[in-house]
Amino acid sequence: MWFREVEVPDELVEAATEGKLVLFVGAGASLDEPSGLPNFANLVRDVGARANRVPTDRDLERPDVFLGDLADLQIDVHALVANAINKPGSQANRLHGAVIDLARVHPNPRVVTTNYDLHLEGAASTKELDLDVYRAPALPVGDDFTGIVHLHGALDQPLRKLVVTDEDFGHAYLREAWAARFLDRMFSAFSVAFIGYSHGDIVMQYLARSLGREGRRFVFTHESDSREWRRLGLRPVQYPVDGRSHLALVDGLERWAELTAWGRLVHRRRIAELVSNGPPTIPEEVSYLEQAIGHPERVRYFTERARGSDWLLWAANRPEFDRLFDPAVSSDEDRTVTQALTGWLTDQYVMDEKESPTALRLLRSRPWSPGMWDTLAHRLFAQKQRVPDWQVPWLVLVLHRSPAEHSDLLDMFLCKESWQERPDLALMLFEHRTRPLPRPSVDFGPSNDAPRFEVAFVGDGYWLDEAWRKVLIPLLPQHAPEILDLAVRQLRDAHRLAGALHPGFDALTFGRSAIEPHPQDDFREAADVLIDAARDSLEQLLHASPHEAAATVEGLARAKEPILRRLAVHAWRQRQDRTPDDKLRWILDENLLYELDLQHEVYMLLEDSLARASDDVVGLLLGHAKEGPQDGAEHSPYGPYNLLAWLNRVAPENVTIADEFARLQKENPVFAPREHPDLNVTMTSGFVENAEPFTLEELHALIESNPADAYAAIRSYAATGEFLPTGPSWTGALNALRGCVTHYPGDGIRLASVLAPDDEDVRKTLVRAWGSANLSSPAEQPSGVEPAEENRPQSHDVTPQDVLTVIGSWPLDAVRSAVANLFARGGNAEHPTAWHTLIPARRLATDLWPTTEVAGNIVDSEDRYMEAINHPAGDLAQFWMNVVAHEWRTHTDTWSGIPGDLQAELDRMVHDQSRNGLLARVLLSTRLRFFTGADPAWAKSRLMPLFTWDRDTANHFEARGIWRSFVRFGQYDDQILAEGLLDAMLATMRHANDLGDDNAVAQLGRQLATVALKSSLDPRKWLSTLTTDAPSLLQLAWIRSVGRQLSEMDPKDASAQWTRWIREYWSGRIASLPRPLTKDESSAMALWALGLPADRLAAVELVERTDAGLVKDDRVLVHIAGSGRENDDLQRDPVTWGRYLIHLLRGTTDPPWALDHYLREIVGVLRPVAPAPLLADLIEEAMRLGCSDAADW
Repeated sequence: MWFREVEVPDELVEAATEGKLVLFVGAGASLDEPSGLPNFANLVRDVGARANRVPTDRDLERPDVFLGDLADLQIDVHALVANAINKPGSQANRLHGAVIDLARVHPNPRVVTTNYDLHLEGAASTKELDLDVYRAPALPVGDDFTGIVHLHGALDQPLRKLVVTDEDFGHAYLREAWAARFLDRMFSAFSVAFIGYSHGDIVMQYLARSLGREGRRFVFTHESDSREWRRLGLRPVQYPVDGRSHLALVDGLERWAELTAWGRLVHRRRIAELVSNGPPTIPEEVSYLEQAIGHPERVRYFTERARGSDWLLWAANRPEFDRLFDPAVSSDEDRTVTQALTGWLTDQYVMDEKESPTALRLLRSRPWSPGMWDTLAHRLFAQKQRVPDWQVPWLVLVLHRSPAEHSDLLDMFLCKESWQERPDLALMLFEHRTRPLPRPSVDFGPSNDAPRFEVAFVGDGYWLDEAWRKVLIPLLPQHAPEILDLAVRQLRDAHRLAGALHPGFDALTFGRSAIEPHPQDDFREAADVLIDAARDSLEQLLHASPHEAAATVEGLARAKEPILRRLAVHAWRQRQDRTPDDKLRWILDENLLYELDLQHEVYMLLEDSLARASDDVVGLLLGHAKEGPQDGAEHSPYGPYNLLAWLNRVAPENVTIADEFARLQKENPVFAPREHPDLNVTMTSGFVENAEPFTLEELHALIESNPADAYAAIRSYAATGEFLPTGPSWTGALNALRGCVTHYPGDGIRLASVLAPDDEDVRKTLVRAWGSANLSSPAEQPSGVEPAEENRPQSHDVTPQDVLTVIGSWPLDAVRSAVANLFARGGNAEHPTAWHTLIPARRLATDLWPTTEVAGNIVDSEDRYMEAINHPAGDLAQFWMNVVAHEWRTHTDTWSGIPGDLQAELDRMVHDQSRNGLLARVLLSTRLRFFTGADPAWAKSRLMPLFTWDRDTANHFEARGIWRSFVRFGQYDDQILAEGLLDAMLATMRHANDLGDDNAVAQLGRQLATVALKSSLDPRKWLSTLTTDAPSLLQLAWIRSVGRQLSEMDPKDASAQWTRWIREYWSGRIASLPRPLTKDESSAMALWALGLPADRLAAVELVERTDAGLVKDDRVLVHIAGSGRENDDLQRDPVTWGRYLIHLLRGTTDPPWALDHYLREIVGVLRPVAPAPLLADLIEEAMRLGCSDAADW
């Protein structure tokens, strides 16, 4: 890239941008005023003169040896050198300033110098840049440093440490080799640019020993002979010299630093200036734009302004343009550039009539990348008007370069009704989308069998159907011949391909029941559109041009493809220029009567023509029918029978046909006419009606008058099966019974007396009906006391006790699930029944507990809670919890814990080691808070142990089920947490992998967030454990939940949490206590600031100390831009909000959805009140993330 008159290699620019460049500064940098220091040769002359030893030319070839010889004469050479360098009035010059500027505008500033002077530090100090400074021999590690390194020492240290003599160089590079070690690691890690050296410098000779032959090393030089530099392994970067002035180098480095320091607003403005003047010729401007077009951000500034063929031709010579035709894009940055250039090329050139020819010449002979094709196809599709003539070549290219995989875009494109204005293009597109192609099919049989294929079409059947109806049918009156020709060609190609893939099987004919519209063909595929196209165009031709159509039909009748011959038969059926006799004779002449592939169309023609044909022709037809197929092969007698059955159906008044069919039926008594004699394959689908055979009142009257007859009538539907499509069914009969007993519960009591012993279905139906019925209830009784006789309902009422009496007389295994569910539900909201208050219900519940494992509605689910509430064990657990709650409520004043008899029922469930017990325990554990209140000792001894992970160490099967349910539905309070549940939660956190469910792990994190914010327990005592032991999924869920809950809290309560623990915890995490924050954690934690309005500035300051950024799914921008209250906050405190947003934007790499929309709104609120520099920084970051027009907001 050119900077003024210096062309800097792109590798060097990239290294600087990536923070991997070392600027290596020699004595030449200090020559110009106001520094005015000597180079090494003149330095030696100066020292020699001071020591009265004038060096010879030979001495100047090895000045280090000359100085060493002086030192051997006990002359203080180091002091003489220092005096020569430390000149009064010597200051940093422009080159020193340019080097420092160049270092500081890039990441990780690194400057190494062999100079003894302090002018680099002076330049840095002038620019208020505080850099670390290292002086030989105390050097940093060569591959891990920033700042200024004095490789040979500096004037501000003891002078004896200056590397001056040959002995000093020997120590530095050979004996102790501290300089050599530093350089070796530096050269291996970084790109290096030498400034202020010539290849004859003695220092360069020493440095060369560390350079090696390979590496990313450059030297800025005015010397035209580059051989010496290349011998040293350096790539020369030349700059011109005017006389003895090296200002071109200074200007180039300053310009490099200047351009690097430019913000996005300046770059956008500069690119706009350059683009407005046409393609540049000045090298610096050319290289600047070439660099911009390859930059993922600045390319957008270019595409915003570049217009006209000149710019397209200029861009076409850049390598970035070539990527538009490369399917493999190597990096995200390249992909961003390619997308921008593709959109620019398409919008400004392809879709512009004036510029389109230039673009067409560039693109017509080159392959397109998928992105290029997709963009161009979308632009064509998005047009509201029809495709104009000048765009037709683009449409042709889009069709012929469409991707091999299926794409709905062109199918939808074909559905635009504007194609009716361009029928030629519509047919071209229709032909493209109906091309047949092979597609993998479902494999059957062993895996070593050959894989199967089927014939598919390029286009999707649904969209092709839409296009046929909306676009192509209206074209039939003028274009039927072309459409017919197209459809026939495509069907022939499809038949040929199918025959190659599956010899002997005609998929087209098999998949189409009838040429005419038919219910059997309602499930349509792409091939059906072609068949419809051929049929409709044929019918149009028959109507408009019968003579031409006749010739076409004759050709189809001679086709080898059965689907085309079927079309011919269909056309004969539709012909108006032939009599019924003609049509029947044609069938006979063509010997089509028994051709299976054509059977439906032949039968349809017979149906239309038979009744109106002459007796002679009918007799002739009947004779052929009686003879059967005449191909010499053996055939089933059902063929003639089926044909005669059809003839008899369509011409029932013909006595001859009827007599012949009767004769055949007598000869073949096992034969029966099919529902669809014309079709060889049929398909039926639909929904089972499950109609109820009785109305509610009908069934009630029947049960009331004779329960046995009613039961028999209900049972009569048990034999109908469950899958009749219409009419009453067994399910319908049971539904009718349930409705009747729900309304008249006494009918269930009556019917129960006549049930068969093994009738589980009816018994379960009665239980469910009583569960919804309005049962008469006795007066409330003390627990354990039977109701007095006078308190019982009248004999005509049905009470829960009546129902329990009936149920108790049944085999409980048959109705366990239904009755347990009845007890757990307690009726419905309209008609509740307090089963848990009734002693008979409790006795029955005791008997209902299964002694062997039973199945519920959900079997062996990983979601144990869902399985439990759909299982009799879970229902019984719920029932006994209802009993405990009732007893506690009834005996509040004397309550001292769960009574012994109820404890026994609960203990049986807790100690049952079958799956029944597990499911009951899952449900009981979620009610930990309830049981702790009812009986702390029982809850602690029975339920708390369920939460430990050392009960089933083999696979943690039970603990996993308990915790998965508890984190979603569990109830607890501070006392329970303090008495062990919090420790159990933290232990479960360490067993997150054993939970086996990411949702449960995240939910545990959210529960711990609630504990931190809502519990009185001090979170500071356990947060370090969470931080060190929690997996990242749980940690992030905890952080996000804290942020969400803070936003929902009263600001005063949120501020109290800030004071209580949040500030200390957050600050500690930033200080890596007890471990460093990850970027994901920092980004999630940044949301806490939204819920801390009273402490927002302090929270934002903490955010600024992290590498937080916006993520795809966070709600920061939505929250800030979302309501009037937030807008008021923005206006009241624009600086804090601005700092917050700028920091998050700087940490963002993948912009969240609708970034442009929300930032535009936020900037609109901030602009009148925010300081200009802050607003500029915000806009700068918005532009970096793709909002290229942010400067115009």
